[in-house]
Amino acid sequence: MIKFFRKIRQNLLMENKTGKYFKYAFGEIVLVVIGILIALQINNWNENKKKTKIGLQYLTEMRSDLQNDILQLDFYINKLKESIKNQEAALNTKDISKLSIDSLSMIINSTNLDFKTSELTFNKMNNLGITSLSNNDSLNLKITEYYNSDMVRLKLGINYIFNDLIKRTDFYLYEQNKIDMMRNYSNQKFPSLYNQSEEELEKEFKTNTIGFIQSIKGRNIVIYNLGGKKYSLSLLNGFKQKTTTLLKAIYNELKIYDPKIKSLPTFPSEVE
Repeated sequence: MIKFFRKIRQNLLMENKTGKYFKYAFGEIVLVVIGILIALQINNWNENKKKTKIGLQYLTEMRSDLQNDILQLDFYINKLKESIKNQEAALNTKDISKLSIDSLSMIINSTNLDFKTSELTFNKMNNLGITSLSNNDSLNLKITEYYNSDMVRLKLGINYIFNDLIKRTDFYLYEQNKIDMMRNYSNQKFPSLYNQSEEELEKEFKTNTIGFIQSIKGRNIVIYNLGGKKYSLSLLNGFKQKTTTLLKAIYNELKIYDPKIKSLPTFPSEVE
C-alpha cells in the first residue's frame, strides 16, 4: 500500500503536476490523521470495555460484601434490642428481690459487639489503584463516602464501645468484691475454691447482686450500661441504613448491564 502511494507521488512529480501533488499529499496526510484517530478511538473503546468489565466484577464482589454486612448487622441489632428489652423489663420491676438470677444478670451484663465489616473488595481496589468502578459518578461518590467516612465513624464508635466493655468486665471480675461472676464455672470445675453449696452460692450471688444494683455506684453503672446499648443500637441502625442504600445503588447499576440479575435477598429486618 505504501509503495502504491509513493508511485502516485512520483508520477505526479515526473509529470510536473505540482498543484495536484500538494493536493494529493495533503489528502494523504488527512487520511493518515484519520487513521490514527480511528486507531486511538478503538484503543480507548477497548480500554473502556476492559475497565467496565473489571468495574462490574468488583461491584459484584462489593455487593456480596454488603449483603454479608447487613446479615451481621441484623444479628447484632436484634441481639441489642432483646438485651435492652430484657434489661428495661427487669429494671421496671417494683420488687427487685422477686427477680430470678437470670433476670438480675441481665441488668448488669453488657453486650459484646464483635462486629467486623467486609472491606476486602474496597481494599483490593485501593491496592490496584482503582479509583472508580462505574461511569456513574454518583455511585462512585457513594462508595468512597461509605468506606472512607461512614465506615470510619462506625469503627471509632465500636472501638469506644469495646474499650468501655473491657473496663466494665474488668470491674465486675476483679475490682468489686460482692458479685462472684465466675461462681458457676468455678464451683463445677474446682469445688475446692468454695466452701458453700451451690444453693448457698446462688443465694449469696442474688443478695450481693441486688445490693450492688441498688447502690449508688451500681445504679450509675447499670444506667450507663443501658445507655451504651441504646447508643450502640442507634449506631448500628444508622450504619445499616447507609449499607442498604449503597447495596441498592450497586444493584441498580449492575442491573443496567444484566437485566436478568438475581434479585436482592429479603433481610430479616425487612420481614419484620
